[in-house]
Parts: sequence; structure tokens; C-alpha cells
Amino acid sequence: MAKIRLLDSLLSSRIAAGEVIERPQSVLRELLDNAFDASCSSIEVHIDGGGVEKISVKDNGCGIPLDGLNLIGKRHATSKISKLSDLYDISTLGFRGEALYSISAVSKLSIATRSKENGEASTLVIDNGQREDIISYGPDEGTIITVEDLFSQIPARRAFLKREQTEEKVCRSLFVAKALAFPNISLKYYANSALKLDWPSVHSLKERAMYHLRQFGITDGDVQILEQKEEDFSITIVACSSAFKRSDRREMRIYVNNRPVDDYPLLQAVSYGYGELLPGGFYPYAIVFINNKSELVDFNIHPAKKEVKLRNAADIHHAISSLLKSVNRVIPEVKVNKQFYLDDVERWSNGKKTDSFVERKSTKSEEETPHQTISEYKEQYKEENRAWLEKAKELKRIREEREQKEVKREEKSQSIRYIGQAFNLFLICQKDNDLYLVDQHAAHERILYDELVKKHDIQMLALPIVLDVDTLTDEFLSKYSHIYTNLGIMISREDNGSWQIDGIPAVARGIEDKIISFILSARADEEELDRELFAILACKAAIKRGDEIDSYSALALLEKVFALPTPACPHGRTFLVKISESELLKMVGRT
Repeated sequence: MAKIRLLDSLLSSRIAAGEVIERPQSVLRELLDNAFDASCSSIEVHIDGGGVEKISVKDNGCGIPLDGLNLIGKRHATSKISKLSDLYDISTLGFRGEALYSISAVSKLSIATRSKENGEASTLVIDNGQREDIISYGPDEGTIITVEDLFSQIPARRAFLKREQTEEKVCRSLFVAKALAFPNISLKYYANSALKLDWPSVHSLKERAMYHLRQFGITDGDVQILEQKEEDFSITIVACSSAFKRSDRREMRIYVNNRPVDDYPLLQAVSYGYGELLPGGFYPYAIVFINNKSELVDFNIHPAKKEVKLRNAADIHHAISSLLKSVNRVIPEVKVNKQFYLDDVERWSNGKKTDSFVERKSTKSEEETPHQTISEYKEQYKEENRAWLEKAKELKRIREEREQKEVKREEKSQSIRYIGQAFNLFLICQKDNDLYLVDQHAAHERILYDELVKKHDIQMLALPIVLDVDTLTDEFLSKYSHIYTNLGIMISREDNGSWQIDGIPAVARGIEDKIISFILSARADEEELDRELFAILACKAAIKRGDEIDSYSALALLEKVFALPTPACPHGRTFLVKISESELLKMVGRT
């Protein structure tokens, strides 16, 4: 057996640092937390070499007094807590006293600060665990913390880092995540001396969120602010329209007491809240800010403080879901993101690409072309200008005539005009000044679903279906068999674990196997069972992709579609897309 010995203090500090500092992003996280805790109004971040070469965070906060600076870099030195009970009443982002200690063990750490308490300026340098003397020099206000040459003395750890661009990208993502919760603080982010983000202080969470959301094409009008205040907690949700969705959860963000956290149950609450507004496999853009009583929150369960335990989690979960049910469904609309001009696209002439739309008539070089006199140039310009004016007048007349026609057309009550079917799936129609593409299967599915909910036509079976079920299903059916009866499924108990189906909804003929699977797996309340069952039945009976449809049937279906309060199939998928006349005109340059 190997001899047991005490680890060298530097070695043990670097091992401990590995739990907190994984990459440059980890350093930035800890430095930003300290800056936010310093009661500052502005923060400036500089990232060089992906954060491996240098990370600098500057704030104009309260600074650090000399006696505090003497303790920085020593394990568990913190100003945030002093006794055990403080762990259950945390109001700051940092509290363990591990961050600067860990950072100083794996890099060159410099802290330059000026204390607002007494005006003292001091600078401390700790180089990979080696502490230098404090000097009486510092900034005019606040604190500047600089971390250089991360993992320079731990090459194995440095080898696992990604390339510079990737490390900088995750640092920027962290900066955004932290900044969203502090609208009252102005923040700047530099990468290799270039200003990448400049977010001034604003008055609301929505204003701050819009600095981030606009890059996805989301405008102020696409965002709702949902709020709820209870005795122990309050919730503010920046909820984006259901027209904007993603195939990942990356833009579903949860904050508890201003700290971004990874909490699956709370993310699930957001998904439940949007419900049928989004199709399966898609997730919304939503930012949830939860302010909970500190004694009901425990962040002390993960080294990076990414996880949280909430003693009132069920109440918060329900509040989030309930709030988000008020998000409005928006019909997707095709819009022009860029105005295309002939100069912006490749030109084609007689099937061959040319450098310009109009071929040059003259092949003479500039040297061969005689220079015009000033008087000749003025005369030519006058002629060209006169021609331009005539064309402008003609265009104005045409535009006025078109506007008059549009006014007359709008005065008439226009009905739905069916145009045709595309790809054996989309019904194309015109209504008012908009063109619509309608998914025939999803639309018909919704119509059938609503009809099924209103009436339950039952088909009695010549040969009953016998089900042998497990104990849990037997207990569930014994308690809730009346739900199935109300849904048109005539089911009764024959013996322990044995049930018999004597009748099913008439439209369910041919999908008895789906009904059986539904009964054997369902564990929901009456409202949920009703929705799920009739969604299955409607899907089976609806016209499918590839089915041709005559114009009379198509028009009848479209009339029912536009009478619906919500254009979504029972599974939550929006089944029509709108293209306005004005957007079509933009697409072809008729504006």
C-alpha cells in the first residue's frame, strides 16, 4: 500500500480550483458575480485570446478596503456570509469565498481597487499561488480584476480548452446571460480590443431583453410581459410570440434571484405554459425572472451555483404555466427581410451571367472617349433630368390610380377565393388582401376534433375487445372508467385485471389498436384524456397529405378554417401561413 501523506498546499489548491474553474468562461462568471455584488452602475469586460491570455472586468462599485484585500486569495475568504444560517438567507451572487482563491492558483491574478469607504487605493498580485506585496496604487473608482495566462502552469488542463474563437464565444454567451438580469447596469463587452456588445442601462427587463432578442428578428410588438406577485415570490416573464420557435431550449432562460440557473422542472413549466401554441419538438423564446424569498432558496448544491432548490417549487411551477397560457397565438406571415435590387444579384443575359444588367453599347476605352465641355455636360444633364421628371410624374399617376382601385376593392366585402392545391398538401386561397397557404390535413384534423368534442356517435362492437391490464391500470380504470364512457368508449370491468370494450366512437373504426394503446398508457385527468383521445381520432379520419381535393370540398373546408378562433391542429401545430399583398409586391420590386 502506498504511503499516505498530506498534499502540498499549492497542489491541493489547484485540485480544488478544478472544481470551480473549468475554462475562461468559469473565470468570467466568478468575476462578474463579484462585480454585480459591488453595487456598481457600469461594468466593462475585456477578453483577449479567448480568455486564456487575459480576462479583465472593471466596475465602478464600492471597491475593496485594504484589510479585505489582505485576505483575498485565501481559501473561504468572503464578505458575503459569516455564519451557518447565512447559507439559507443568501442575497448575493457570490458567497463561498472559493472563486478568487481558485483563480489565483491557476493564473496570474491582479486586483486594483479603490475603496469608497475610505478612499484608499491598493493593488494585489497573486501569480499562480505566489502572493506579492500589496502596493498603494489603484484606479480612480471601483475595481479592476485582471486574470492572465490561465492554466499556463497546468498544460494538461490547457490542452483540453477549445480554440480561441470558441472560448470567446462561450464567454460572450455568459456575459449576455448575466447581463439580462441587471437592466439598471450599463455593460460593455470587448473581444481582442474590439467592442462587441454595448448595452446601456435601461428601466425594465423587457428593454434589456430586446437588446438580445432583436438579433432573432423579434420586435417589441412580438413580446408580452407577464407578471404575478405572491406573498413569497414574484414572477416576471418576457414571453415572445409563438411565431418564433426553436428546435432547442437555448433561449428558454430561467433566473432565480437574478442568477441564471439550469432547472429542468422550471423549463418544463415554460413548455407546459405554451402548450398547443408550439408543435412538438419546438421550444419558445422566453425569459423567466423569479424573485423568491432567500430563505426558500438553496444555491449551495453545485460548485458553479448552476442549480437551485426551491421550497415552494410547486407553486412557482404552477404560476409560470398559468401565466404563459395567456400568450397569444400568431399566424405565421411571410415577410421580406431584405429589399432586393438588380445591383444586388447576379445578372443573366441570354442564359449567360454578365457583370451588369445592361450590356455596354460602346467598347471604347476611357482614353478614346473625348472629354465633354461644361456646357455640353449641363445640356445633357438637363435633358436627362427632364426625362426623369416625366417618368416620375407618370409613376405618380399610376400609383394614385392603383391606390384608388385598392380603396374601391377594400370597400367591397370580399369572400374567400380558392385558387388551388400545391404539393397535394397546401390549399391556396385569397382572402381580402392576403394570400393563405393552408395545410389540408392539419386543418381538417382541427375541424373534425371540434365536431367530435360536440357529439359522440358510438359504434357497438359485434365482438367485444377484452383487455388484460396490470394492477396500476386496473386501479386507474376502476376509478376513472366513467371518463372513457363519456368519451364514447363503452368499457366495463369483468374481473380483477380484466376489462371489456363493447363500443367505440364511430370514427374510431379501423384504429381500435390505437384506442387500446391509449387506454393502457393514459394516466391523466378528464380534460387531458378528452383532448388526447379526440386528437388521435381526428388525425385518423382527416384527409392526408397526397389526397387530392375538389374545389367545392376545399372551399367548404376553408370557410370552416377561417371561422375557427385558433388556427391550430389538436397537437398544437399552426396550419396556415399568410402572405400579404404588400409583401408580395416588395418581393418582386413593385414598391
